[in-house]
Amino acid sequence: MTSALSERMDAIERFAADVAHEIKNPLTSMRSAVETLDLVSDPVARERLLGILKNDVQRLDRLVTDISNASRLDAELSREDPRAFDLGRLLTEVTQTYNHQAKPGEPSIAYTVRYAAPDLLEPIMVSGREGPIAQVFRNLIDNARSFSPPGGEVRVGLERQRGDAVAVVEDDGPGLPPDNLETVFERFYTSRPKGTAFGGNSGLGLSIARQIVAAHGGTIRAENRQDAQGAVLGARFLVTLPEARR
Repeated sequence: MTSALSERMDAIERFAADVAHEIKNPLTSMRSAVETLDLVSDPVARERLLGILKNDVQRLDRLVTDISNASRLDAELSREDPRAFDLGRLLTEVTQTYNHQAKPGEPSIAYTVRYAAPDLLEPIMVSGREGPIAQVFRNLIDNARSFSPPGGEVRVGLERQRGDAVAVVEDDGPGLPPDNLETVFERFYTSRPKGTAFGGNSGLGLSIARQIVAAHGGTIRAENRQDAQGAVLGARFLVTLPEARR
């Protein structure tokens, strides 16, 4: 118990240090923009500085939201008793919510489910906590949408493989650097390719997703979609969860 408590305190200390570092970055940028704003009279330059301030406020807002989610994750996972539920139904509800709330030009979400012939139309059930599992796929879809071109499509799929439920979220974005297929799951990882929006991600979403999936006995990994010539077509995230025993 003493060892576990010590490890927990060390983890909290590391998390607090990471949080302080991440919050300081946009605050420093905001302070610099505000101090410069009074010295600039050119309308174009002032508009550029105001754009920086808006982006930093957006980044801070996202940071605070995701930090709050991460800090209460352990409590949420322990508070709710696991139970068997239909993963296909959950993914249908999540994707429909995104499409109902989508604004013009935002990527649409396409969902498909594949059943093996012997299991035709039999629900794919997993055991766990429905709320956190839904959060996993919201985080993955948010990530995919942030990299998708305007009017693009994010595809969500589900199938049964050797007694496991395997869900896939993929996009048509620039893909992931081969060296970063594991790094993307680290806390506060926010490296983004040129041309993609900065500040819309806190770097906690994928870390939270992996923590939830691991707590349910599953795995999550990233890979790039490629054509026959090896050109990258986008990113793909695969979530594997043990199917509930019947």
